[in-house]
Amino acid sequence: MKQALRTMVWIVIGIVVLAGISVGVLLYIKKHHHTSGTPVSISAKQMAALQVTLPQMTTNLDASGIIQFTLTLQAADKATAKELNLMEPQISDQVNEIMRQFSSDELRSDAGLNELKSTIVRDVNKLLPSGKVTAAYLSQILVQ
Repeated sequence: MKQALRTMVWIVIGIVVLAGISVGVLLYIKKHHHTSGTPVSISAKQMAALQVTLPQMTTNLDASGIIQFTLTLQAADKATAKELNLMEPQISDQVNEIMRQFSSDELRSDAGLNELKSTIVRDVNKLLPSGKVTAAYLSQILVQ
């Protein structure tokens, strides 16, 4: 009888341990899945602190014409903003190269401007050692 009771106690302990492990794994997976799917929201003030504005530039375009603009890059974090400030000459050079690939007709359309912005983000991200730019904003655009 003692042997049967001892076996029952071990079975109950095993079930309780397995149930505890299962609940722990389930909570862990649920917590990590939930946080990875939720976008991190930052305030406008925090967003502004992560923006780096380059000096106004004037560049020749592909076929003919020029563009004068001011470019602001949105950094993903403070370290990236610092990288952008340190690499300003290289980034300005890269942006000038990109601008020379577009014609004035392309840059007069919304589709052309959107393509330009995505090209700038992609190429600047390739240039950065470790940071990431999330957006490019063009202001004071003059295309001739």
